[in-house]
Amino acid sequence: MRTVSSRPTLVKKAAAFLNEVVDHDDIIGVTWGTTLYHVALELKQKACKNVKVVQLKGGVSHSETNTYANEILYLFGKAFNSAPHHLPLPAIVDHVVVKQAMEADRHIKKILEMGKQSNIAVYTIGPIKSESLLFQLGYFTEEDLQVIYSKAVGDICSRFFDKDGKVCNENLNARTLGIELEELKKKKYSILVAGGAHKIDGIYGALKGKYTNVLVTDQFTAKFLLDK
Repeated sequence: MRTVSSRPTLVKKAAAFLNEVVDHDDIIGVTWGTTLYHVALELKQKACKNVKVVQLKGGVSHSETNTYANEILYLFGKAFNSAPHHLPLPAIVDHVVVKQAMEADRHIKKILEMGKQSNIAVYTIGPIKSESLLFQLGYFTEEDLQVIYSKAVGDICSRFFDKDGKVCNENLNARTLGIELEELKKKKYSILVAGGAHKIDGIYGALKGKYTNVLVTDQFTAKFLLDK
């Protein structure tokens, strides 16, 4: 486990780490949101050949809230000289059969498979609060929210887990489009970029679940995690 600690430069440290480790023929899987957008803004161009950038989860919104999905993919692609691969779907759908129909599409299947094959994954944790970006996108039913608020400590790739890192809403998880949490364990670099008191429980759950092998956080969050 590698930990980078520096609160004022958290996103800069994440971008610098990516610049250090990305190499020829890598496949970089990215999610969306404000944290990843600011990481993407800090990326420097690096001369790499045959790098692929792929979206790990759906990002189409049911509201006017910006997920920054397109901007993140563009900036990652620009930094590593790659045409990015979009996943033009919502993160969560209403019914499992809708998800199954979408995944059966030849193009969608190819993008999802590329996400599985990625050797680098970059993501953050969504806190469990109504003002969090994911909660603003209109995906959840009242029943979904009851389960989330009662059990979840955070989400990665729109998949919610409890304090032990276990998926805590199987019904919602089955309706979620994108990479499974178990796939993150297989990455050479599974990079979590997150810090702050409101994300400590989520980060701890992600570490307990062993989804992350590189944590980019601030010194205060790191100390809280060590104390836990």
